[in-house]
Amino acid sequence: MKNIIEFYYNIRIDKLHNKDGYYFFNIGSKSFILKPYNDNEARIQNIFKLSTLIENQIKFDHIILNRYNSPISNIENIPYILIEHKSNNILNLPSISNISNVPITSSKELSNLERNNWEILWSNKIDYYEMQIMENKKKYPLIRESFDYFVGMGENAISYLVNTKLEAKPTMYDNKVPSHNNLNESLYDPSNIILDHKARDVAEYIKYCFWHNNIDNLFPNLDEYFRHNYYSAYGIRVLFARLIYPSFYFNIYDQIITGKEEESALNPIIDRITDYEYYLYSIYLYFLKYYDIPPIEWLKK
Repeated sequence: MKNIIEFYYNIRIDKLHNKDGYYFFNIGSKSFILKPYNDNEARIQNIFKLSTLIENQIKFDHIILNRYNSPISNIENIPYILIEHKSNNILNLPSISNISNVPITSSKELSNLERNNWEILWSNKIDYYEMQIMENKKKYPLIRESFDYFVGMGENAISYLVNTKLEAKPTMYDNKVPSHNNLNESLYDPSNIILDHKARDVAEYIKYCFWHNNIDNLFPNLDEYFRHNYYSAYGIRVLFARLIYPSFYFNIYDQIITGKEEESALNPIIDRITDYEYYLYSIYLYFLKYYDIPPIEWLKK
């Protein structure tokens, strides 16, 4: 693989490290990773364009074009991209805000990076999960016991979002911005960047803080964030809908079904879900100080 990488990118590598199909190396003080690209290859040119726009504004990891001026290198029938690390992956609200506030002047050209209609995506995903569980209910007893509760949360999130779209209208503050497909992976990896409502990353960050026991300064941090990032009545309801949706459960569910995690990985979530409900309610009360948002009746305890 070392010779192949050197050929494709016209570089010289001293030491190449391989971990789970990812290749790491340094050239001088610069660090690089060659990683499989698992998304639709038709999107990679727009990912490169979007990441270049972001790089022009803030420090951001960089996709290296190969000798054929392409972001993709097909090696043994596997598409790879080479990324130069330029940023420390610090997950916090200021970093999220900096990325989402990068101006995107050509969003129509990047339309295949947009995420839309979460409620349809969530509904389709839940339908698929329900079919999957029916076929595997004996194999996964812990999922079988907990599944209905989290599906119920997901359906509440869908209803909340559907009602939001019926009762409130998006404004200029609800345009698509640079966001992340999976906030837990990397803030600065270009292959993780999409275009979505700014509420996406903020909601996932708020959930992340709870599950990683990092909530002590959450409300002061939110105060600071909202001083610099205005939300419409529509946007704040979209944000709360995403907080209700239990992505943290379904992400681990996916890992279990694909054999990457043991079923016991769900125990920390199941054990703390009542605490998460109280946490959600505290977020609701925080939003209620500034916005007239509909309540979630089952959170009132």
